[in-house]
Amino acid sequence: MEKIIWLFMLGVSLLVSYVQLDATIFSLVLFVLFLFVSTALFLRFDEDHWLDRVSPIVGVGVGILSLIAYLGLVMVSFNELDQLGMWTVLVRLLLMYVGIYIFVMTTTSFLAGATRVKPSRFFRPVLIFSVFFYGAMLLLPLQPGL
Repeated sequence: MEKIIWLFMLGVSLLVSYVQLDATIFSLVLFVLFLFVSTALFLRFDEDHWLDRVSPIVGVGVGILSLIAYLGLVMVSFNELDQLGMWTVLVRLLLMYVGIYIFVMTTTSFLAGATRVKPSRFFRPVLIFSVFFYGAMLLLPLQPGL
């Protein structure tokens, strides 16, 4: 199922890169791609994750360091993202996937350290929580008057 979702996401992102869309329709397409990214992550987080085998402080440390590296990558490549041509939406899709994964990994490690429970118990609730609010932010450009 996950491979079918990835093939669909790649196809839609390449199609959207070729076609010039209105800002409203482009926001809706990004929201749909975000939902598919979230579904792929939901299927990826199983009960036997590598974070269950390490200390929560290691998970938080790795998460914070990878978040710093991720933000550095986004800051360095921010101007070049719009000049990639047909690969622009695909790169944004992959950056969205990596960013959500890093956020969920770091947050679940923090919650596991605070509650002394395995991080895998928090993956899906944190993912659902972050998907709800990030999805709402993606739909903000569709609000009239903003």
